[in-house]
Amino acid sequence: MPRWQRVYLTACAGLLAFALGYTLTDYARIPHLFYVPAERAFRLAGNVPGAALGYLGQWLWGALAAAAAAAATWVVAGRVRREASGRALGLAFAWAATAIVFAAGYFVWNNWP
Repeated sequence: MPRWQRVYLTACAGLLAFALGYTLTDYARIPHLFYVPAERAFRLAGNVPGAALGYLGQWLWGALAAAAAAAATWVVAGRVRREASGRALGLAFAWAATAIVFAAGYFVWNNWP
């Protein structure tokens, strides 16, 4: 597989995993870091009532998922000897873009009045 295809597939896998990791952290109430400005403290919890900022913990889970998926894709794509088809490259992009759109839609829906 040419290097550019390997990089492309790795980036698509990382984007897809980041969107899933970031969104599933909120949806499944996976414990993550929250910053509570009133107390000037961090908490590790699934949900903190009141004015707590959880995006840092969500970013960390998303980054961890992205790094794991990208590393696995890099290794697997390195073992494949033939080129990826145009259809496979298009599907990788479509999956990554769809995951990002669904993640954004989830958070927009949760902020709707």
